[in-house]
Amino acid sequence: MTVFPVRVVRQSPYAIAMLIAAAGAALLVVQWAGGRMFWVDEEMIAINLRDRSISGLAGQLSLGQAAPYLWLVLQRILLVLFGTGERVLRFLPMAFGVATLAVAVWIGRRSMTPVGAAALLFLCSIGQWLSFHALELKHYSADACFALLLPALTVWATDSTGSDRGVNRRTLTWWIAAALAQWVANGALFVTPACAVVLVLVAVRRAGWRGGVKAALPASIWLASFAVNYAIALGPARASPFLRSFWTGAFPPADAGIAGTSRWLADQVTALAVKPGGSGFGLVFWGVAAVGVASAPRYPAAFRLAFGLVPLSAFAWTAMRLVPMYERLSLWIVPALYVGIAMATEVMVALVRQARGRSSWIQPAAGAAAAALLLAMFVDIYVRGMTYVRLGRHVANHELDDRAAVRWLARRREPGDAWLTTHLGLPAIWWYAAPIDPVETFEVSWQSGDRDCGADDIATLKRDDRRRLLVYLGFDTDAGFRDALVARLGSLGMVVAYRPFADRGHALIVDLRQSSTVPPTLSSLSATPPDRTGPPLDGCLAVAPAQHW
Repeated sequence: MTVFPVRVVRQSPYAIAMLIAAAGAALLVVQWAGGRMFWVDEEMIAINLRDRSISGLAGQLSLGQAAPYLWLVLQRILLVLFGTGERVLRFLPMAFGVATLAVAVWIGRRSMTPVGAAALLFLCSIGQWLSFHALELKHYSADACFALLLPALTVWATDSTGSDRGVNRRTLTWWIAAALAQWVANGALFVTPACAVVLVLVAVRRAGWRGGVKAALPASIWLASFAVNYAIALGPARASPFLRSFWTGAFPPADAGIAGTSRWLADQVTALAVKPGGSGFGLVFWGVAAVGVASAPRYPAAFRLAFGLVPLSAFAWTAMRLVPMYERLSLWIVPALYVGIAMATEVMVALVRQARGRSSWIQPAAGAAAAALLLAMFVDIYVRGMTYVRLGRHVANHELDDRAAVRWLARRREPGDAWLTTHLGLPAIWWYAAPIDPVETFEVSWQSGDRDCGADDIATLKRDDRRRLLVYLGFDTDAGFRDALVARLGSLGMVVAYRPFADRGHALIVDLRQSSTVPPTLSSLSATPPDRTGPPLDGCLAVAPAQHW
């Protein structure tokens, strides 16, 4: 009796690709179901979703956040209908991760060989940052999905089969899809110009300049949609002083000139291969993708251009200082690069097949070398992709567990207590502390240098009407700062409760009505060897009421 998978493979040459896609989707769903806690980036966007109405999500968001407006609206609807749990708010990113696999299946079955389709699905399923961001409360998985879908739709729209009316109808459909997609995914916005160029060039080649004009006329639909989108979301985000300052390093220097800008962009190539590409092969990673797009057999020019121009678009947008080039913000280029690598896999298979029975050793050696290189690259991508696979129900996020730590403190809260944390610890408290009644919250920071904090010194927290401090040390705190803070708190009161959370989180309760006989340290509280970093040598600890930024 034939085993079921073997029988399926024999019946459909694309069955392996389908099985890989199903496994990749299942892996995403299982990890999503684990309900891992949020970390600071997710907490900040979640606070906006919780505290703003649908109309309030237009314009500038607080806490330095920005996202496509319709994506925010869909998330807000899910929150209102089903609550604020991690699974609810990560459902949409996970769904776009699964949709990316579905688009890859469509591309593979429609345009690629079974080998290329299987390679593409493998990369999209296990690619380190594609899978990682499909499980985060961010819009990056939607960016990747639509940045893969729109080039594929470009190829579909330029398909020469059918009547001219059918081609025109497909072109109109493409423009409508691009006009709508920009509201959900910035990646759709970024790939549209390159895809539109391909669409018009193909039309000009087939029907002359009149055909090109017909293909370009529906752009008015996209431009109208873009104008509204810019007024509601893109413009306010671009005008945000916080975001402009935050992403300054993700652009070439303003005075770099053409040569300096070119050098800056070239310097980003290796880093982009690692993140978001998920490969340690650097220039080879890009080279393999380029070879695939340029030399894989059977592909129409529209296919090569539609996917080949996507990564080049990223460099063009950044050179014009319109789109930052940085890690997760560039995730939208990754699916197109994976398409190129899948095409290179087809080239490798063709080389191996042609080498059979050849008397010369050159071609077999070239095929073997290509196979070894691709195999090494696939293994590297797989190993990196498995790094962040989390199947447990309670695992740390960025070595922190904000949810458990803040809720542990919140359960012990008493009248007269106040919260104390760092700047980037505030979102954890604002999100995970139950907002039963208003509670004072303070932000503590280290002011370096030979100075006195004066009226902002942490000692001002000790007042007759304030009984205790609920202290959380989480994201972005180093050992020196933590030890200095704990020692100073010990001089103001007594640490009556302490608990570590994950690798980097610390929660403690300081009773301001009691006195410590011995100044505490994190080492003494956690019964671990002291950290050699030690506290800073000069400066002061300043506090200020917590405020949204």
